[in-house]
Amino acid sequence: MPRKPRRTAQDLLIGRRLRDRRKFLKQSLQELSAQVGVSYQQVQKYESGQDRIPASILFSISKALNISPNYFFTRTLEDEVREAFPDITKEALSEAMAFLYWFQRIEDKPLRDQLRAMLAHLGGK
Repeated sequence: MPRKPRRTAQDLLIGRRLRDRRKFLKQSLQELSAQVGVSYQQVQKYESGQDRIPASILFSISKALNISPNYFFTRTLEDEVREAFPDITKEALSEAMAFLYWFQRIEDKPLRDQLRAMLAHLGGK
């Protein structure tokens, strides 16, 4: 019997992005599976990275989620942060992204430098 290919980081990334997009659209596993023509258990396997997604199914999933297939292969800032800080919680990531939004709007560089120094001090560095 042929062995299943080993899961890769890309399989896990695609699965996570699939789950995140489905949840963002507030779609259930059953709704997505009905649109794509696979069982909801199979969608769970795709989301967990347990099974690789065939190209034809990925295309159907993209249409059902109203996104381009490129969505699954394009790295985002969030992906890079998760890679650099694998233990970061969703709450901390969300707070950090909000902080970055406001931080970049501070035009006074000395003030930004002071804020960075204060955060480093509070963080124990």
